[in-house]
Amino acid sequence: MQTKELENLYLQSPQLNQLNILREVAANAKVTQAELAKLSSLSVAMVNNYMKELCRAGLLEYHRRTIKSVTYHLTPSGKRHLEVLQARLIDEMVGMFVSAKEQIRERIASQTPALLKRVVLFGSGNLAQLAFHALELAGTNIVGICDDNPERIGREFCGREVISRSQIRFVDPDAVVVVDPNRTEEICRELEFLGEGGVNVIRLDGPRERKRPDQEELPLTPRPAAGPNPTQARTL
Repeated sequence: MQTKELENLYLQSPQLNQLNILREVAANAKVTQAELAKLSSLSVAMVNNYMKELCRAGLLEYHRRTIKSVTYHLTPSGKRHLEVLQARLIDEMVGMFVSAKEQIRERIASQTPALLKRVVLFGSGNLAQLAFHALELAGTNIVGICDDNPERIGREFCGREVISRSQIRFVDPDAVVVVDPNRTEEICRELEFLGEGGVNVIRLDGPRERKRPDQEELPLTPRPAAGPNPTQARTL
């Protein structure tokens, strides 16, 4: 079974598990099954099952040096199988990369009625790189990369100089796309002032759902004092 850390949308397949095990064995013949379990995000029992299957298939062999010391080695067939799996993985990752860019463009388009011509990306991590290429291929001009980290301001990112948030207005964007997944809510809240100048703030996790007027909480309002122990009205 897979470890709980990998309970997400991207699930490992048996072939990917084989690839990970063969790749680690090729890099280190003395790797233990416990180490393979950690490196492959699998249980030790599952690694043991995979090792047995790979040995039966003639892709892997082991040499027992002592009772507790075993080395593993790829056979010629195992080396060829590893190359095939690695090539397939690269092909699939390219497909996922293309699909991710399409998803990003659709997310952004769903939050703005007009075609964006000038955009600032807020964030300079891996998601920002993906969004940069997605928008650039769609013909959008990325006029700036913004980041709150002082160490990144002034440096180059995807061919653009990283700017501070105080410089956003000076590059005159149509929109700011928040591409910092760990601080999306905080950044969007802090950039609300840009809306006064007609700059749209877009989040890749989708627009925040607004409450209907009848769902909005009313502030606490004190009731008139009634006796020595006045109380406050409960929130409606």
